[in-house]
Amino acid sequence: MFSDTIQGEGLHTGVISTFIRLQGCTLKCVWCDTLDVWPEGNEYTFDEVFEKFESVGLIDRLKAGQHLILTGGSPLKQQEGCVNFLKAFISRYGFKPYVEVENEAVLMPTRDLLDLVDWWNNSPKLANSKMKDRARIKPLILYFMNKLPNSTFKFVVNNLEDWNEIQRDFIEPGHITKDKIIIMPEGQTQEELNTTRGLAAEIAIQEGVRFSDRLHVTIWDRATAV
Repeated sequence: MFSDTIQGEGLHTGVISTFIRLQGCTLKCVWCDTLDVWPEGNEYTFDEVFEKFESVGLIDRLKAGQHLILTGGSPLKQQEGCVNFLKAFISRYGFKPYVEVENEAVLMPTRDLLDLVDWWNNSPKLANSKMKDRARIKPLILYFMNKLPNSTFKFVVNNLEDWNEIQRDFIEPGHITKDKIIIMPEGQTQEELNTTRGLAAEIAIQEGVRFSDRLHVTIWDRATAV
């Protein structure tokens, strides 16, 4: 858990946020930038988490609009726990914070979780993840998430071939519409981003989709909890 930082990617880039990183993931991408953290976990009761929030005065900042982001790994591997946690928060403090979920879009969200999430940051993986197509491309789930009004899809690109893959495997089959797509440059360090940012922006402009930098890397270089 880390708070009073910024959302570094996607539609809400730059918004002050608190992150809760959950253990476990449905995939294991070769380039994963959080592989050093999500395979391990620490068990906390809800009360222990709330006490940590209270000890730094976080509840007031969440009430004032700081986002609460459930990330991983894969938060949807623990959907029931996420629902119970958010309901316990609401019961204890009398309000629901603005909730974002980072989601690789291979598990279907439950109705209970859908009712509690304000924004879905979906991040389908490309072939460069070295994951098999059947593990990372779930057409029915992609189509469902695309229909949600509070849902976007982030794709990390390194070259024009990556965009061609997005077009071929996600847009043309009708899984995702272009208006939902956000293009981001590949790079886990400032130096790497400097070599891919321009191309990613050019692709976004040419294809008429949204561009997002990776602001946390731009500011703090390689970091998984800042």
